[in-house]
Amino acid sequence: MNKAVDNKTKEQWLNWLKWFRNHRYELSKEESLALRDAIIAFYCVAKEFFYHTLKPMNLGFVNKIESTYGITLSDTDIATCVYREAYNEGKWTRLSSYEGNCSLFGWVSVAASQAVFKELKDLHVIPTNSELTSKNTSLTLRSMKEKEEVEMVVSLVEHPVMQTLLRNLYVERLSDMVTMEKMGMTPMLFKETRKVAEIILKESLIREEIMLWERENGKIVDLVELALSNVSNVINTSNSEEALLAALNMSQEDEAYPEVKDALEEFYPGRPWREQWTNFIMERASEMGWSDEDDTVFVERFYNNTDPVKLAGRLGRARTWVDNKYSRELKALTKYIKKWWERFRA
Repeated sequence: MNKAVDNKTKEQWLNWLKWFRNHRYELSKEESLALRDAIIAFYCVAKEFFYHTLKPMNLGFVNKIESTYGITLSDTDIATCVYREAYNEGKWTRLSSYEGNCSLFGWVSVAASQAVFKELKDLHVIPTNSELTSKNTSLTLRSMKEKEEVEMVVSLVEHPVMQTLLRNLYVERLSDMVTMEKMGMTPMLFKETRKVAEIILKESLIREEIMLWERENGKIVDLVELALSNVSNVINTSNSEEALLAALNMSQEDEAYPEVKDALEEFYPGRPWREQWTNFIMERASEMGWSDEDDTVFVERFYNNTDPVKLAGRLGRARTWVDNKYSRELKALTKYIKKWWERFRA
């Protein structure tokens, strides 16, 4: 296997990154650190990494921002923002802190997510969500299955004692009693420290709003959505996080299967890629055999981005019914499309 090693020249690194685009695999800790060092050491390697190796991630951001806010950016815009933040006037402060304890691509995707959405908020291009609070949200770390993802969420709490407590409870999955004994805390101190730590973590997640994490299989998930649950059921949103993540991962599949673009160009010649893909989705949805009400939920949520609260009112249903119905539709449609592509490519 063509591995990433620290004795490569910059030309060899460039060739490796180009090869890696079509032969992705899970990097070892040593390979991740070697790649980190090469990005910092060689401008041409950094440019190739942020603008080309990360292109699937960048396209995912483009898709999410356009779907959520109706703002059109290019993957080059995203790459420039992420590169500028990482470069930090030549200091490479944040990238230098990467220690290889988790996926480099997952780690970079979270840092990139924070950089992109911070810049868009600072420029007043997108609104800041101020409706969620520590009181109307609940942590759902116990339901997260990927240890690295929980570790990334817990790291938002910078206080060492509180971070250690949360790591023991949610990453290592230790019991309250074992955690107390391990940290030498009385039950009262443990209770108070945990309470404050969890409030700080919830407030940190709310400030982040979105933390996109790229898994080794290329799928992108939002760690805020996985780690934090809104328990007030009163938040007005004009989109579904699940729908956006589905769109993100469809964008990823386009990168993984180049023939998708060729097929869509054959189906819908001369139209923009996003319009081709949307038309394809709508046509496949029409083949699902859903009821009129189910079709209305899908069209209004996926195509028209209708506020789920307003849609629930129109249908005489609860908001939770609409969300659950749309979630099931997306899952069913995803399975159907995968089978459809398999038949098409056969």
